[in-house]
Amino acid sequence: MIQKKSPLEAVQGMLVWVYDCSLGNSSNGGLSSYCQRLEIGKDIELVKGNLGSCIARPIENPPEGHIGWMSGGCYISTSDSRFSEAVEHILGHRFYGAIPLHDRSETQELYDRMWH
Repeated sequence: MIQKKSPLEAVQGMLVWVYDCSLGNSSNGGLSSYCQRLEIGKDIELVKGNLGSCIARPIENPPEGHIGWMSGGCYISTSDSRFSEAVEHILGHRFYGAIPLHDRSETQELYDRMWH
């Protein structure tokens, strides 16, 4: 008997497209600054974000001396229905579309200069 994979297991190894801003990349050297496609489970993971959202973020930790992952303005998506099912699994409701890619990281000094 073949056991069905969970929605999050089913997307492991799936390639997704990165949708970037036409005005230029704002990821501060993140994955989206040099990749047009990313692999779920190798490059990125899907996780629950703030306020009940679903986001993608790099699997690796931010560079040494940088603080957490944040949105750089890019999104990821694919036409494969398993992607929508995985996002639905995280959100708890129907979903179709792209999700934010949180691949930007900054030093504390840069963050403080920009926001304070």
